[in-house]
Amino acid sequence: MEKIRRMSLILKYVFWLILILIPVTDFFGWMYLDGVGDFFIRPEGLGDFFVAPEIVGIQLSGKMLGFAASLPLALLEIFSMWQMIKLFTLYSEGKIFTADNTICFSRAAWAFLLSELISPIVQIGTTYAATMHNGIGERLILIDINDTNLGGILLACVVLAISWVMDEGRKLSEDAELTV
Repeated sequence: MEKIRRMSLILKYVFWLILILIPVTDFFGWMYLDGVGDFFIRPEGLGDFFVAPEIVGIQLSGKMLGFAASLPLALLEIFSMWQMIKLFTLYSEGKIFTADNTICFSRAAWAFLLSELISPIVQIGTTYAATMHNGIGERLILIDINDTNLGGILLACVVLAISWVMDEGRKLSEDAELTV
């Protein structure tokens, strides 16, 4: 049990760090976006378009709008990290197979699934914001759906199924304990 507690505490603090870094990196990714791809932080929601030749000379209003358009994805990531923090807090307290654990799994999977589903909508907003000050014929609205998105959807569905199986197993175990 001590190994589980120790590892859970480490992961809990790693997820806290990620939770704090998500909005910070998203903000700085947008503020330092200049379209040449030389900044190491990729802005949220642009996908691979952050190096598109049309994304140059973005004005502050375009950066702020792009940051605002990317917020739904960032908020879903923050929510997922929060669920992982709660999950590993439960593990560190020795609560391994509880209803709260399965709720954390389920909520994180739903957030992940939702982020994959709204990603194209966010890309419309972010690519428009990044190119809205360009001349006519140089503005973009792009959507990129690829196997990574499909893999994310599949992974979220698998985690949802696992959380459901864990919850059903927990219920069976509780019923067996109450049976005389």
